[in-house]
Amino acid sequence: MGERRINIAYLTADWNRELVSVALGAVAKYLESHSEVYVQVFDCFSFALYSERANSAFQIYDLPDFRNYDAVLVQSHEITDTGVLRKLEKRIMEANVPAISVGAKMKGCTYIGTDDYSAFREMTTHIVKKHHAKSFLFLQGCERDDGSGEAELRRQAFEDVCRENGILEENISFYVGNWDSRKGKAAVEELLSSGRPLPDAIVSANDEMALGALGALTDAGIKVPQEVMVTGYDGIMSASLSAPRLSTIHRNFDNLITTALDTLMAKIRKEEVPDLIYSPYQAVFSESCGCADDSLAELPRIKRMYYANARQQEKFYIQQDHLTADLFNASHYRILETIEKHYQIFGEGNLYIYANDYYFDHYLSEDIEEDLEGRPFSDTFLLAGCGGRKLQREEHKAYMRISKSELAGAPLLREERMTIFYALHCKGINIGFLVLTQLPSVAEMHLHENIVNLCVFAIENARQQIRSEKLNTKLNALYTRDQLTGLYNRFGYDELADTVFEDINGHGGDVHVLFLDIDDMKGINDHYGHEKGDLAIRTVSRVMKGSCRKDDFKMRYGGDEFVIITEAGKADVKGRLKENFRKVNESGELPFYLGVSIGDYTVKDKGPKTLDDLLRRADELMYLEKERKKRGVVPDV
Repeated sequence: MGERRINIAYLTADWNRELVSVALGAVAKYLESHSEVYVQVFDCFSFALYSERANSAFQIYDLPDFRNYDAVLVQSHEITDTGVLRKLEKRIMEANVPAISVGAKMKGCTYIGTDDYSAFREMTTHIVKKHHAKSFLFLQGCERDDGSGEAELRRQAFEDVCRENGILEENISFYVGNWDSRKGKAAVEELLSSGRPLPDAIVSANDEMALGALGALTDAGIKVPQEVMVTGYDGIMSASLSAPRLSTIHRNFDNLITTALDTLMAKIRKEEVPDLIYSPYQAVFSESCGCADDSLAELPRIKRMYYANARQQEKFYIQQDHLTADLFNASHYRILETIEKHYQIFGEGNLYIYANDYYFDHYLSEDIEEDLEGRPFSDTFLLAGCGGRKLQREEHKAYMRISKSELAGAPLLREERMTIFYALHCKGINIGFLVLTQLPSVAEMHLHENIVNLCVFAIENARQQIRSEKLNTKLNALYTRDQLTGLYNRFGYDELADTVFEDINGHGGDVHVLFLDIDDMKGINDHYGHEKGDLAIRTVSRVMKGSCRKDDFKMRYGGDEFVIITEAGKADVKGRLKENFRKVNESGELPFYLGVSIGDYTVKDKGPKTLDDLLRRADELMYLEKERKKRGVVPDV
């Protein structure tokens, strides 16, 4: 009997940030030694959380039904919206599954993280005691409404150390950041433009904001640490590569995530685990605060990493050029197949693109009026693209359909040990989601977000182009079709009739033209009313459609006159028309007798050579038949 399969749902955000890529790398490594574990990651990009894309980005968390998983792991310090976390709390508790929260306390979840208060106290105390800082600019992280996150603990530790050491409140400035390096840069630019004196130290709640501040100071010609010290928190790779090297709190995220997964497995086995588990940290006092440079020991590793990244970037940009060129040249219906072809730009794993059923249907449907903006994920999805696996699709069709409820055990996805889900959205339109089976090879360099966005724009642009073509087709139909009968009108004749004429002539056929006219149309209108007159016209058009081939040209020439252009010898069109009109009159479906006179003419070698000439000859023959009817020479139709 084989080992029991363990399905884990992993929720995170900002997957192009180093803390997330390191965490997902730790998950992949964990799976190598735990063959029974399968992880589905639900993720969204960068600081989309602080843009107009926030709502659609967070929709990715609506995909998993936690009742279908054995456990849930939430990298909650990356999900900065308190409302989103509260909703996740509720869903986790309703599912009643083992759950871990990393970085922020959540109800129903064991907490695993760093002792942020103690770690930040250590860094702040070092700056105050060792380097005698007395004035500060503090860059705040994303603080939560309920005070449950890391940012609040770090700020509280900073404030406590300052108060305990007699730092005056007027010597402390606070800048509300959001973990993003751009906020660190903006904080320094605002400080410099204000004319206020530089503080002794800029203390940041995380490394990324600290690095943004460090860059802005360097651009302004301000020396670090001689004129102002800078410190961060997290110990990301960029902190060890900066010049000067950043003083920070190094958190071993590999260890933290491994601990979280081990704890989840223990909870699944019904073992007792603590409600709170701290992972070790290490204070790194380096150049940016004025401590000794210990970076030489890191130099060989940095060189290897730089070389590997340079090689990866070179490969990526070549792949990007090829993808961009192919997307530009692909027809609108071939965009998904083009993305499939270039799936390896994300890495060596497989690629799946699932579209909301309403989006895919709208992509190909004739219904172009439906508004897609703001719609959530659908209950069913179509596998519209697949890279790395050989599947058979019908022309312009999807591979297979899956329901939202079976996501954890969906075909294909069930076979993958690790899957990373990312919502595909463009300008408020939820397309569906992308699934990768490996961490993108260029995740640390923030390059794969560009490719996802390129693909998203290509998909939505193709849909819009198809929509425009369909709209133009509909407008053209309104322009060239008679509204009462659906037959071509005079505009349709001008646009298409010559083409039909030339096509028949081109392959050596004889053009056959029929001209139809309703007998005594005025009498029908006068006696039965114009509504019944319209019925007579619609009935003639119906009989024409039923008597002709699909490719024959059929038009309402005007009023109660009709024209058919066909190829002689293909069918006895006139005979079928007469027979079908006879059946209509015998059925009694009309309150009047529907008489129709028909003139028909076939091109002869020495006959008229233009379509207009043919119409005139057929029209003349129709009137001759009408006159013979009046004289009783021929029976009515």
